Amino acid sequence: MKERAVFIEGVRLYLKCGVYKEERDLGVQTQVSVRVVSEGFVDYQELYNLLLKAAEGVYTYLEDFQDNLLEEIINKWNPKEVIIKTIKLTVPFQHSFEGAGVELRWAREK
Repeated sequence: MKERAVFIEGVRLYLKCGVYKEERDLGVQTQVSVRVVSEGFVDYQELYNLLLKAAEGVYTYLEDFQDNLLEEIINKWNPKEVIIKTIKLTVPFQHSFEGAGVELRWAREK
């Protein structure tokens, strides 16, 4: 049995996502990486398109965005494992750091 991990790393885009209304209205700069482990073929262009489609929504939490994208990936490829890392590059804090975010790790039950 072969398994392959198809991934897209560091896609920079604006997500309308945040607790604050301004974040949901204007969008925040994010960086998204997705990794899909599957026994079958996963087309990374289609994966990119699913990512862009999910990014069109409006979300309160990064977790909501990730759950939406995860559901689309599962429905499309029935993968063994998916990792989605989403980093907000602009956050409403006063201190300096590169970003804050959430990493979702999902695995199919055996």
